[in-house]
Amino acid sequence: MSTVEESILERVSGLDVLALERLRDHAEAMLARKSDRPTHRRQHGALGPCQAALFTVPNDIRHLETDQIERLTAAFDEWRDAARTAPIRRARDRMRLVYLMLRHSGGKLGEVLALNERTDIDLAQSIVSFGGSDPNEAPRRVVVPKSLLEEVVRFAASPANRGIRGEMFRLDPGFVRRKLYEQARRAGLPPGRVSPTSLRHSRAVELLRGGVPLPVVQVMLGHSSLVLTSIYCSFSDQDCQRIVNHCVAKESRVKTSARNTFFGSVTSVRKSPLLTEVSLTAQNGFEIVSVITNESFERLGLTEGGQVTALVKAPWVLLAKDEKMARTSARNCFPGQVVSIRGDGVAVEIMGLLDGGTPMCALITAESVETLDIKEGDQIWFFFKAFSVILNID
Repeated sequence: MSTVEESILERVSGLDVLALERLRDHAEAMLARKSDRPTHRRQHGALGPCQAALFTVPNDIRHLETDQIERLTAAFDEWRDAARTAPIRRARDRMRLVYLMLRHSGGKLGEVLALNERTDIDLAQSIVSFGGSDPNEAPRRVVVPKSLLEEVVRFAASPANRGIRGEMFRLDPGFVRRKLYEQARRAGLPPGRVSPTSLRHSRAVELLRGGVPLPVVQVMLGHSSLVLTSIYCSFSDQDCQRIVNHCVAKESRVKTSARNTFFGSVTSVRKSPLLTEVSLTAQNGFEIVSVITNESFERLGLTEGGQVTALVKAPWVLLAKDEKMARTSARNCFPGQVVSIRGDGVAVEIMGLLDGGTPMCALITAESVETLDIKEGDQIWFFFKAFSVILNID
């Protein structure tokens, strides 16, 4: 043991219990930051800086955010699974596949309902072709998830669906709209938010935020010009400056193993001689508080109003079923609902949705699950300490 280590141990031995607990928490946070520090590397073939995807969608473009789309998809899945007879399940699954095609292709309702699954789907290339029936018009080829096309092929190949082969998408437009509205209500989405047009808009926004270039989205949607596609995004002067600064300063993307991610903007900064408390407001409206070292604060270049990502690893998330039990020293505490429980007899992964639809993951012991009597569907509180929040700017 070195002289420095002996000196540190001598000083630590003189601390009281409270001071030792604070020191332990701070040491654990420092170790976590060092072990989980994101690695930066060049992403060959990357579509562009993800900061450019942080645009503002004009208010007159009705669309769904990612969490709302997930809730709507889950509503269709549950509706299909709740069918009491095989014929009803097939009918509901047919409607569900029409919804998924609208959701993933960005096609118009008439285009999707005109599809012939025997001639307009290329399973090998994960492509669906719109407009192939018109000999004077070249079909528009759109890439969709292969898993969706595999579902379509399996559905069409079923002997029970022999009578609708080649026409499985040929549903009445009014019927499709009604079912979209019904499942939107079941998913708790705002009235009038879900329609074939809003799904088309949502896919465009989703692709643009994912870094897909504007001309590619234009081709996918079948727009005659980039002007039509550009209606989905607008950039303020501050957005433009931030994007340019990002492109000049960084060319890499961040990789992290943290399961819980909150994106937002810094709302307040409070400094001490050693540490800095950073508060940010996430997109879901929650306030996240993080405490980092002054060195990390300076290195990140954080400022009020700046964009930042807060990361929290699942083992650092604690749970409580009673709001009073959740009133601990942890600065971050949010209500939610348990959606799934998966364990191996020792550790258990608790997946939940915070109020507003933000996913949350906690990793706790199986004994804790039994003690708290946690079950799927339970209302629960997720909380974590400010020292457990890792901040990152992309």
